[in-house]
Amino acid sequence: MNKKVLLLNLALLALAGLLFWQLRLRRQQAEMHERAVLLKNAQARILLAPPAPTPVPPVAPAEYIDSVQKMLFSKDRNPNVIVDPPPAPKPAPPPPPMPALPRYYGQIHFGGDPVVILSTATSSAQKSYAVGEKITVDDPACKNIEKEHPGICDFKLLAFDKDSITFEWNGQEVDKKLTDLKSKDAQPPQQVAAAAPPPPPPQSSSVTSIGAESSANNPPPAVGNDMGGGLHACTNPDDGSPSGTVVGGYRKVINQGLMGKSCYWEQVK
Repeated sequence: MNKKVLLLNLALLALAGLLFWQLRLRRQQAEMHERAVLLKNAQARILLAPPAPTPVPPVAPAEYIDSVQKMLFSKDRNPNVIVDPPPAPKPAPPPPPMPALPRYYGQIHFGGDPVVILSTATSSAQKSYAVGEKITVDDPACKNIEKEHPGICDFKLLAFDKDSITFEWNGQEVDKKLTDLKSKDAQPPQQVAAAAPPPPPPQSSSVTSIGAESSANNPPPAVGNDMGGGLHACTNPDDGSPSGTVVGGYRKVINQGLMGKSCYWEQVK
């Protein structure tokens, strides 16, 4: 048994010596190869010159259009300028309202130019106006807008006849029939005379009649409403009293003109 173990040990020892010898041999060969490689002269290699670069073409604006359109610092990223539409025109202010037209009371055709008796809608004072004269309306509502629209409270008398009358207001002509301008709340002359308190009995010298006498069919003459300018209307033009009759300090005047008969009372001076 010991002999077999001894042989085995010898065999293993011989194998180990063989491996060590092979390692040493291979190491020597590697060192020799390394030395040979390091000591070998380097061979010069022929280096070819690189080809000439392609010339850079000039920059064209169309080549960077995408960069402009996609620029991150632009809100809309659009090279086209978007022009805001013009603001819508403001609507024209509404025209000012026309004040109430003057009220019509009558006409006078005698002597000089014919005149018409009018009063403003806010006043009962009557005044005579000739063609071309201005009629001012004293209306607080109209006065409030007169600063923005000068002359808005004024009417100008352009023409009148026995049926119609023409005013000028704010550059416009206003044609109206005389029947439309008569005061709606004014009573007829007969009713006014009936509603008025009876006058005191005239003195014998207060009425002077020429060529006519009062009767049941012809009542005594009476002075009517004040028309302005010291003139009064005739309550009943057909009372039978002729022109020149004096009642209470007023003289009756009857004129025959182109527009017909006109009658009024004037103060005796």
